[in-house]
Amino acid sequence: MSLSEDRISTIAHEIISCIWRDDLADVSDDSRALSRVKQSLEAFFGSVEEIEAAVRAKLRNKAPGSRDYDALYQKFYHDEMARRNL
Repeated sequence: MSLSEDRISTIAHEIISCIWRDDLADVSDDSRALSRVKQSLEAFFGSVEEIEAAVRAKLRNKAPGSRDYDALYQKFYHDEMARRNL
């Protein structure tokens, strides 16, 4: 899943707002906290893209959209997520 920089920024602002609204953490530097959340989101979504590419490579000999493909895609996807501790 590829997200634009604007979308990642919007999600990061929502996360920071929730953290402050729910009083989950005290942040001394707002811009640094926002930057760190953005970096974390970019790293996560980058990992998701790598996982999807790895799974598609494993399934290159299967017909996309078939029941077998869908079942194996889910299995391989969850295996990759677990392997990367995500």
